[in-house]
Amino acid sequence: MAKYILVYKVKEAEDWTKRPEQEVKKLVNAWGEWVGSIDTARKEGGAFKFGGKSATITGPKDADNLLTGYVVIDVENVDKALEIAEKAPNVVDGTGTIEVYEAFAV
Repeated sequence: MAKYILVYKVKEAEDWTKRPEQEVKKLVNAWGEWVGSIDTARKEGGAFKFGGKSATITGPKDADNLLTGYVVIDVENVDKALEIAEKAPNVVDGTGTIEVYEAFAV
């Protein structure tokens, strides 16, 4: 088994708290179902709050807010990690992608 980090990325930054409540509930439910489907492979994860910051050589600046969350999974190989990622709501509806990285053991 190997540890993979799946990073959620959207095409356009958007603060979900500005959407209608019913729409947010629908999105949260879709993500909840997807995370639930990962089952025992999921080790940790979460969503990022809108309004992140970037550390740069010239000082802090506002992040682009395209990264929206992550999940850490423990699966056999990258193909299995990609299979899981391809079922994420933002991939299915075309609003974003999931970047998959294998983590080094430390």
